[in-house]
Amino acid sequence: MISFESWLIMKLKKIIIDVLVIISALAIFIMWYNKFENTVIPATVSPEKNYKVYLITKSEEYQFWDYMNQGASDMSNLLGVVTYIWDYPKEPGIDKQIETFNKAVQDGADVILFAPLNTVGFSDPIKEAKEKGVKIIYVDLPANEEAITTLATDNYQAGKIAGENMILELELSGKHEGEIAIISSELKSSTTMQREMGFRKIIETDGRFTLLETQYVSRDLAATQEATTRMINEHSDLVGLFATYDGASVGMGNAIKVDNNRIIGIGFDKSDKNLELLQEESLKAIIAQNPYTMGYLGMAEAYAALKGYDTGAKYFDTGVSVLRKR
Repeated sequence: MISFESWLIMKLKKIIIDVLVIISALAIFIMWYNKFENTVIPATVSPEKNYKVYLITKSEEYQFWDYMNQGASDMSNLLGVVTYIWDYPKEPGIDKQIETFNKAVQDGADVILFAPLNTVGFSDPIKEAKEKGVKIIYVDLPANEEAITTLATDNYQAGKIAGENMILELELSGKHEGEIAIISSELKSSTTMQREMGFRKIIETDGRFTLLETQYVSRDLAATQEATTRMINEHSDLVGLFATYDGASVGMGNAIKVDNNRIIGIGFDKSDKNLELLQEESLKAIIAQNPYTMGYLGMAEAYAALKGYDTGAKYFDTGVSVLRKR
């Protein structure tokens, strides 16, 4: 069965080819008509409107957003009729992200690919944008206000996959009891909280390991490493650690590395540093999202929505992969 991504790419290519064929046929007709009439009439074809599409993310802090930006940029270049802009709040927080969102609306955005910090808190600005004709597509996480579609990870399911891989790695290392801790963000975004809940569900269902209270830490790398080190020092029965996002994975992995890789670490999100920690076995596995796909297909959906084409389902799970040492 053909995937939606392959179907959509083929559909867009066909649309682009059809448009080019029509333009070429019209140009040939005009040249033929001019010759027939023996008069000089400029052969002109009105270009397709250049649309303005924004990607607004939570930040630029992690490579996750770089991958998403690259996907959106690649598709916009393929389409050739999109002015693409990536923007993000320079400081964390819902208010700052709303300011960035409103700026894009004021700048004349036709479509906004939006990765909200949380599901709540954005209804009013999104409603106002839609009233002005701006089309909204969610990437990474949907807000409560309805949009054309959402391209995101099923974070609860991703958390469950992290839990399953934690148990697998513990069993491979010969550990069948002990304590497991979670390192997460003090911002408590919907994405990280869903990952935590999925992870807890698997560990609690297994029943052999004790889950400690989650450590919610600032997104500072040194702070996550310090919090992890403290957990290791204070809990002699600690056998596993799970980090719910990129930065926490790096800080956690660094602490495990200093402790000679005694603890099983499961990280989240692919980045150069996390891949390095994976090769050093300071992380045993990484649950990697597909942000490039979110950006790439998000831009394709934006174009489809602008042209009035079918945009498909209201939600697309872009999935995760489990990365291990090569």
